[in-house]
Amino acid sequence: MLSHILFLVIGLLCIGLMLFLHELGHFIVARLFKVDVEVLSFGIGPRVVGYQGPRTEYRISAIPFGGYCRMSGSLDLTKALQDKATTLDRTEAGSYFSASPWRRFLIYLAGPLMNFLIAVILIAIAALIPVERLSDPAFVTPISEYPELFHQDIKQSGIHKGDMLLSSGEREFLDWQDAEIFLSSQEGAVIPITVYRDGTVIETELIPQQTEDGWAYGIALLQRPVIGRTLSDDFQVGDVITAIDSTPVSWTYDIYAYDKTSFTLTIEREGMKLEREIEDGVLPFTWQSGLRVSRDQVSPIPYAIGRSAEMFFSALSALGAFITFHFEEALEVLTGPIKAAESLGSITMAAFAESSSSGIRGVLRLLAIVSVSLSAGNSLPIPTFDGGQMLMAAVEAIRRKALSPRTYVLLQIAGMAAALLIMVMMYSLDFKAYFLS
Repeated sequence: MLSHILFLVIGLLCIGLMLFLHELGHFIVARLFKVDVEVLSFGIGPRVVGYQGPRTEYRISAIPFGGYCRMSGSLDLTKALQDKATTLDRTEAGSYFSASPWRRFLIYLAGPLMNFLIAVILIAIAALIPVERLSDPAFVTPISEYPELFHQDIKQSGIHKGDMLLSSGEREFLDWQDAEIFLSSQEGAVIPITVYRDGTVIETELIPQQTEDGWAYGIALLQRPVIGRTLSDDFQVGDVITAIDSTPVSWTYDIYAYDKTSFTLTIEREGMKLEREIEDGVLPFTWQSGLRVSRDQVSPIPYAIGRSAEMFFSALSALGAFITFHFEEALEVLTGPIKAAESLGSITMAAFAESSSSGIRGVLRLLAIVSVSLSAGNSLPIPTFDGGQMLMAAVEAIRRKALSPRTYVLLQIAGMAAALLIMVMMYSLDFKAYFLS
């Protein structure tokens, strides 16, 4: 129970930080356009500490799970409503309503834009952090050697079972994982390839074939049958499997391709031969892989922009599906706020438990997801949301006529009702996750 609470608090603090930076975006552009900001707060609720500047009070509030930027203008709106005015033509200096429609548009755009830019920066930094990755020697096999496993009729005559991929042109492969990244970037091109085969270096090529999922090269990683992790007392890390029902085994696929669910494995351990029975076909261990410290082989900024844009439109699409009651489509991406915060905290702690670099990288990527999600959510064209405020400002600019104070207030009330409904719907996902699953 305590761990769940800790994960939740960590997650909420992360979300609160992204919300405050969102509000900071509004603050920066508002001040740029000479709009006064009465309060900029980290957190919500009662004021704890603060500093009163010449134009703005900077404060820390009691509940550190969000923030707000309160711009000047509420008095102008109140007076206009009291006077039953049809326009807001009498405004105080520094009032939000004294700014032109396009400036108001940019002030509200600044929040989602700030979140998007933060996501780009976080993803770019994460891409530069080297982390430990799985690393296997690049021994490969044509998948046609194991038709019972791959069920694809893809021939690759230039590759023999047990070949080790060395390079393609000037690109040398560090391991199978490095080679796989290279192959996935080739988009169906014929690839010249250098392999090591039976003591000889050979030049050959990989010829792609079209499949339902795109282009495929018809090769797969071969792993030596050495145990890496196990929870069974019958096996130990470093055990080498040499046979299955007395049939010699050289590669892990030789075991997976075996057509019986009950069998005997022969293992070699410190020079001894041992036999272990498997009754249900489930192997109680994983295979051994090495580790290699590296960073993403990408250009950080273009990659971060593309990844952020991809996440933005995915979140926007899911939110659109959710508020139009297409729940099946939306739930592939969305989760409730509480569950999301708890997951954020637990993943963060798990990443740091693995290594500091993995922890930092994991936190940066998770914060980027939160930031992009806030950017997408606030871009919805609903009054009280930034997207709705931008839409109203754009309509005023195009019509060259301001909304009446009464219309503005009615739209805000409608937006608050819509926001409340969306909030209830989102928290219903938490109820389902915690009480109905």
